[in-house]
Amino acid sequence: MIIFNQDVINNLFYILLSIFLIFFLVEKKTVIGWYSKLVTTLSFSLAIIFCMLSPIYQNPYCVHDLRMIPFVLGIMYGGPFTGFGLLVVLLASRTMLYGWSFVAFVIYVVMFIVTIALMRWFKFAAMTSRQKIIFSVILFTIHSINSALIAKYLTVFFIDQNYVINFILLPSLGMLIITYICETLVKQIHMNRALVKMEKIEVLGQLAASISHEVKNPLTVMKGFLKLLNEKNIPLEKKEQYINITLSELNRAEEIIHDYLAFANPNSEQLEEISVEEQLSKVIDLLEPIILQHSVSIKKGLEPGLIKGNTRSFQQAFLNIIKNALESMPQGGDLLVTSLVQQNKVIIAIRDNGKGMSPEETCRLGEPYFSTKETGTGLGLMISYRIIEAMKGKISVESQIGKGTTFFIEFVEARENSSS
Repeated sequence: MIIFNQDVINNLFYILLSIFLIFFLVEKKTVIGWYSKLVTTLSFSLAIIFCMLSPIYQNPYCVHDLRMIPFVLGIMYGGPFTGFGLLVVLLASRTMLYGWSFVAFVIYVVMFIVTIALMRWFKFAAMTSRQKIIFSVILFTIHSINSALIAKYLTVFFIDQNYVINFILLPSLGMLIITYICETLVKQIHMNRALVKMEKIEVLGQLAASISHEVKNPLTVMKGFLKLLNEKNIPLEKKEQYINITLSELNRAEEIIHDYLAFANPNSEQLEEISVEEQLSKVIDLLEPIILQHSVSIKKGLEPGLIKGNTRSFQQAFLNIIKNALESMPQGGDLLVTSLVQQNKVIIAIRDNGKGMSPEETCRLGEPYFSTKETGTGLGLMISYRIIEAMKGKISVESQIGKGTTFFIEFVEARENSSS
């Protein structure tokens, strides 16, 4: 009486390995479309072959293993084309290993046809995981009984108590366990995809609410001053003032929309070589009025280095970061901007001695709606983080309250520079 031996364990191991391989590749989206069908066919084919190479029981009349489990599973989860491919592999492998058998041919063809005919019930959307597991076990048990009856009808074959236990009931139990694992993995993949979708919808909602809030302010101001312009007997100087304010608010709304577009698609432009030293110097020159306004002393230590990216996006990212550093020192202070090339990496550091942040605040940098400034929305840093990530860069922050903050940004050095 066999019931359980090392070959049973080996068969189950081969089947589980093939299942985890398929679901791992599908969950990671390594394979999509018809590639997933191909991987399913190849993986279950290997499981079938390995199961036949480790027979549980063998006599002159028959060879028993768990090859039926990956065969039936492949049809139910992979569909008719996958099932047909597995049928060809199964019959070819069976012939190569043990010789041609008309009985085996009839058994597996009947099994294929019956599974295809009943597969629509398994694929039925309203069927729960529990119902699918029960359905698969019942179907597999029917296949096992039917196979024994076909073998008994076409050749000399004995069905006794040991056969029923070892080759009908126990394989059906294995099918129960394997299908339960499959349904658990399917449910996990669906949950992960649902969470990703919910996160995307949440981000979209946040962006929609944020852009509505941000654009509404300048539009409200513009509406008010346009109403004032309709009044009679307004001095010319006042009219010019109102028009200038309206234009200024219109420009502000345009900048807000541009910032959101940059956040949505920061790497849409063509990549090019960026001179880190040159572009950081340009950014500092652009911020000179704010530097003077805040009475900040700026020091530069810029080492030449090249990276791949978009110049305009690079400028925008560091314009936001350095501007935030300046605004953290309203009473003046020191700002240090450095860059160095080390081990094929370009490392940029922006250090201020402003008010600093707590560990909780530094962890939330780059999130929408989060800002350490009273009137800030966090949009500027959110865009900077997005741009740096799109350029395959890494950003980290060190900060202490009352002592200041340091941003570290790391990029991969461009090949042309690193090979020279």
